[in-house]
Amino acid sequence: MNLEKLKSDKRMPKHIAFIIDGNGRWAKRRGLSRSFGHKIGFNTLKKQIDFVHELGIKNCSIFCFSKENWNRPVSEVNYLMELFDNMLDEYFEKYMDKDVRIIISGDMDDARLPETVRVKAKKIMEETKNKTGFILNPCINYGGRQEILNAVNQIIKSGISQVDEKTFNSYLYTAELLPVDFIIRTSGEIRTSNFFPWQSVYSEWYFPKTPWPAFSKKDLVKALKIYMSRNRRFGEIKE
Repeated sequence: MNLEKLKSDKRMPKHIAFIIDGNGRWAKRRGLSRSFGHKIGFNTLKKQIDFVHELGIKNCSIFCFSKENWNRPVSEVNYLMELFDNMLDEYFEKYMDKDVRIIISGDMDDARLPETVRVKAKKIMEETKNKTGFILNPCINYGGRQEILNAVNQIIKSGISQVDEKTFNSYLYTAELLPVDFIIRTSGEIRTSNFFPWQSVYSEWYFPKTPWPAFSKKDLVKALKIYMSRNRRFGEIKE
C-alpha cells in the first residue's frame, strides 16, 4: 500500500462520506448483541477518520444516526446515545488542540436527544468554528428531506422571495463543507436512505458488501482506487 503515491494523486476525493451500515447484522452473525456491534463499529470509525485525515482528504462526513432511527428498540437507541456522548468527549480531548473543525449535521434542538449530547455538540461546533483544516462532519439525528424543509422554512423566515443554488446551499447543515465527491455505504445495502439528497447529486457511490465493523484501511484504499478510476463528467462529454 503506497500511501504517499495515493495521497499525491490529484484524483483523490476532497470530501468523502460514509454510511456506516451493518453493525447490528455483523454482531448477530456472531451471536452477539446489536449494541456490541455498534461499539465495534465506533472503534472502526475512529480508525477510519484517522486514516482519512492521514490521506489528506479535506472533509469527512459520517451518517451515524438518522431521524428514522428513533423507531429502533429503546435499548439500542439509548446505547447509541451513550456512544455519541462518549464520542463527543473524545473529540474534545483529541481535536481541540489540532486544526480540526467539527460540524455536526442534524437537528441538535430535538428534545429526544439527551441534553448532554445537545450541549456538547453545540459547544464543540462553537469552539472549533474558526479552524481551517480538516473538517469532520458526524451526522446525528439527520434526515435529508428534513434538512431541505428546514432550509426552506429558514429562507421564508428571512424574507427572501427567490433563491439560487448558492443561496439555498448556504442554509444547509453542510454549507461550509466542500461538495461530496464520494459516498461509501457498507454491508451491501444499495440505497441512499435519505442521506444528502441535495449534496449527493453528483457524488460517486460505492456499496461494498463488507459490514462496517470489518471495513479496514485496505478496504478504504480499494474503494478510493475504484473512485479514482471513474470518469466524472458532471453532464459534460470530454473528447
